[in-house]
Amino acid sequence: MDVPRSPGELALAEARRHLGYREEPPGSNRTHFGSWFGLDGVPWCAIFVSYCFEVGAGVVLGGGRSFVRGVASVPQLRTWLRDTGRWVGPGPAQPGDLVLFDWDGGVPDHVGLVEHVTGPSRFVTIEGNTGIGHDADGGEVMRRTRSGRGVVGFGRV
Repeated sequence: MDVPRSPGELALAEARRHLGYREEPPGSNRTHFGSWFGLDGVPWCAIFVSYCFEVGAGVVLGGGRSFVRGVASVPQLRTWLRDTGRWVGPGPAQPGDLVLFDWDGGVPDHVGLVEHVTGPSRFVTIEGNTGIGHDADGGEVMRRTRSGRGVVGFGRV
């Protein structure tokens, strides 16, 4: 008998399929995720997780309020998670959770999917529009090892 998988685990499986994908040309924010979403050439980490949830799990992040296919901004995602009781807050995280980051002390500005937890405040993610360093401007789908640094909280769909 198959064990039912959560929407987050299904989205995570979809995210794994895209590891190594890069925007083209580099630095352009142009991706097939943005084309799918209908908003290409913009920062795409939230668009990437929207893609993974809709294609992998049949779930539209944001409930289709702003865009039919999900959310394009991390603050918009956080608002939806909070408004619908899906906000977990500071943790603990589990595979398939959305993790929201704030790198500059303002509103959250990056999101990824928790792949697995490796210890207290340590976890591995799959993120779109990331690269070397802590910022979201790398332009690639990558597996990242993260600490609690910059984490605003987690969302569970």
